[in-house]
Amino acid sequence: MTLLSVRGLRKSFGGVHAVDGIDFDLVPGELLALIGPNGAGKSTTFDMVGGQLTPTSGSVRLNGRDIVGLAPREIHRLGVGRTFQIAATFASLTVRENVQMALLAHARRVFSFLPAAARLYRAEAMDLLEQVGMADQAERPCAELAYGDVKRVELAMALANEPQLLLMDEPTAGMAPRERHALMALTKTLVQARALAVLFTEHSMDVVFANADRILVLARGRLIAEGSAAEVRADEAVRAVYFGSGKSFEVQTQTPAPGRSGARVDPVISSEAPVAQDETLLKVSNLNAWYGGAQILFDAGLSVGRGEVVALMGRNGAGKSTTFKAIMGLLTKRSGTVSFMGQDISREPAYRIARLGLGFVPEERRIFTDLSVAENLEVGRQPTRTWPDGQAAPSWQAEQLYTLFPNLDGMRSRQASHMSGGEQQMLTVARSLMGNPFLVLLDEPSEGVAPLIVEQMAQMILTLKAQGASVLLSEQNMHFARLVSDRVYVLEKGQICFEGTMSALADREDIQRAYLTV
Repeated sequence: MTLLSVRGLRKSFGGVHAVDGIDFDLVPGELLALIGPNGAGKSTTFDMVGGQLTPTSGSVRLNGRDIVGLAPREIHRLGVGRTFQIAATFASLTVRENVQMALLAHARRVFSFLPAAARLYRAEAMDLLEQVGMADQAERPCAELAYGDVKRVELAMALANEPQLLLMDEPTAGMAPRERHALMALTKTLVQARALAVLFTEHSMDVVFANADRILVLARGRLIAEGSAAEVRADEAVRAVYFGSGKSFEVQTQTPAPGRSGARVDPVISSEAPVAQDETLLKVSNLNAWYGGAQILFDAGLSVGRGEVVALMGRNGAGKSTTFKAIMGLLTKRSGTVSFMGQDISREPAYRIARLGLGFVPEERRIFTDLSVAENLEVGRQPTRTWPDGQAAPSWQAEQLYTLFPNLDGMRSRQASHMSGGEQQMLTVARSLMGNPFLVLLDEPSEGVAPLIVEQMAQMILTLKAQGASVLLSEQNMHFARLVSDRVYVLEKGQICFEGTMSALADREDIQRAYLTV
């Protein structure tokens, strides 16, 4: 029996055809993955199924009923649950109270006032938390949870309306590998126990290949492939537009043969090249940082040499993004010493630090949404630079960046607000490079982007390295970090707990288990 039937689904934004006539079905008990390049139309499809967007044309039928035109709350009450790429929970409420709120909403009692509401649906909330493995943390505020546990709470909330269909938008985004697989194994168990149907989007191919019963591949708004993991993985069209070489997610089982003189060496796997460290570009000593009264960093120290790629790794909440913001002068309460190109920048404002040639690509992107792609790049332009020894420093022009990120080339005049999240990530990186930085701080560059784009990110990082510039990379994806990094610092609860080469960390399973997994 078909639970969800989509036919001829289309959505246009002005002259942009985000979704262009797609058809698919979903049956109870099935996990269906919808994958594709950034900007392929995945989120738009989700929003049309969930009622957040009205299709330009086409039909969406749930149990034979056309739900096009219904409000999201009406679709929710028909038995459609949803989780989001950025977990949507109430941080100040306890785990149990979050699930109670979802139950109250389903029962149309959201206007019940505390403390009366606090007594309602407690048993039901605890039952849902038991199902997702969070009952023992029921009384903890969500603000105190690890990100993987927040995702479990969100899943319990999505189950509060006893859904027939569960929409999961990048359910494992921002999670460590073991967390990702644990969450999807839990989802699969719930699917079997409840006869649910799940439609999910995901850029982590290990998650897709291990859990999806069937895979749909979307590109430029159209379905280009459908089938099992093996069938989709072997599809040449899919490899061309989405997987690329596969190096961004496939563990290498063989050591590449050394390149002969004059032979082309794939830059994605050439991160073990000799590193020029004749001078230190960035030196951080005894760095402390606070958000209000909460101290996040504790005497953190690190360094980055010229022509070096250094990874800063750790779990969610370890303090990686805080370290970057403190270095860039974006936190008002901090102490310690930050030296860049021999100059103390510990008390400099962010705009002066950027003018010195320290680039920053934040995880949250922060593009100018009302400007076009070309205008965003122009905003980031700074003059060419030279090293202290008089040599020319890396210099980037817009045309070079369009070559490096071909997706941006075809949307030069597009308003940035009409780009997908992954496309915005590319634009943020390109805008930072327009400042011709000596060193770039990259915060989670592989998060939420397609494998092919991850390869382009790796290419960009190694191109910078080859030109003598440096990168300090915040990353949870161990495989990606190993592709590009020379050295690594591991951060745990705001303190550096490991420092060494990337290959040394790869050999230390005890360090990985203690500080990088759950």
